[in-house]
Amino acid sequence: MITVRRVDADDPDAHALWAEQQADLARRYDSPDLVLETRFPTLVASLVGYAEDGEPVASAVMRWSPYPTGAGSIELKRLFVRPGHRGNGHSKVMMGAAEAIARRAGATRIVLETGTEQPEALALYDRLGYTRIPGYGEYKDEPDSICYGLDLPLRVLVLTGAMGAGKTSVAESAHTALALRGARTVFVDADTLCEAYPSPPNDMVNQALLLECLMALAPVHRRHGFGLLVMPRILEDSADRDAIAHALAGPGGPADVTVVRVTAPLEERVARLRRRETSERWLDWAVPRTAEQGDELEDLGIDDAVVDNSGRSPDESAAEALDVVGW
Repeated sequence: MITVRRVDADDPDAHALWAEQQADLARRYDSPDLVLETRFPTLVASLVGYAEDGEPVASAVMRWSPYPTGAGSIELKRLFVRPGHRGNGHSKVMMGAAEAIARRAGATRIVLETGTEQPEALALYDRLGYTRIPGYGEYKDEPDSICYGLDLPLRVLVLTGAMGAGKTSVAESAHTALALRGARTVFVDADTLCEAYPSPPNDMVNQALLLECLMALAPVHRRHGFGLLVMPRILEDSADRDAIAHALAGPGGPADVTVVRVTAPLEERVARLRRRETSERWLDWAVPRTAEQGDELEDLGIDDAVVDNSGRSPDESAAEALDVVGW
């Protein structure tokens, strides 16, 4: 087994592996003048796989695609395993690491180019579910090139919690934190999408309206290359997660939905509700309702993690939420 590490763009281990790959491809394609690029202005990550004895044996590079392959596309390059270490599944490990990074970065798609004289690479991509796509960029009219693509499902982080727990503020901070690290992320205030009156008697929270709005928005966000979506919303039914996943489905399949429940003591939730500029009539309903919601959401158990938002800033709670679910 190898250990995959992210390395700097000028890492000597990575560059040594790239040089070996260049020589290997020059031999395969009978092209002694072949020169591969070593600078990637839109670099997302450079990866090196190390054997147990510390030898660098595999590489991969990811960059935001400079070609018209769709907004939010990451191009995978420089996938290489030293000849003496092939046949051990190292390429699959490198691909898994690359795909995980692409998802964390909010990519919507992974594209790559290989060639007719690399049968092991062709077999790998076919096995991993990549599909052949038209040639792009410099490979468009290259007869030896074969291009592949993999559509990624949208990743959705839902911040749920009783009224007054602070889920909207935490969700906004989580979205900002993702943006600051360079991820392609969008924030959707679910309640704003379905704030309508009157509500159907059997759907007082307008869940059907929300799902239809999300279904309409999903292709728009994808077209603009956003692979991450952060949304505050009280989930009150065990079926809500799957309903959101299918409403936000795309070419990569149903969305990958993660739910974090934001909590705070009842007295703190009530104090927050009272600080809102709203009517006494609304408070007469909201105060007892938040008490009920706290118990209901605890019993529902739909969440993947719970974050205490009491006596701390939304940024602190957001950082914990992102960390605990691996975002």
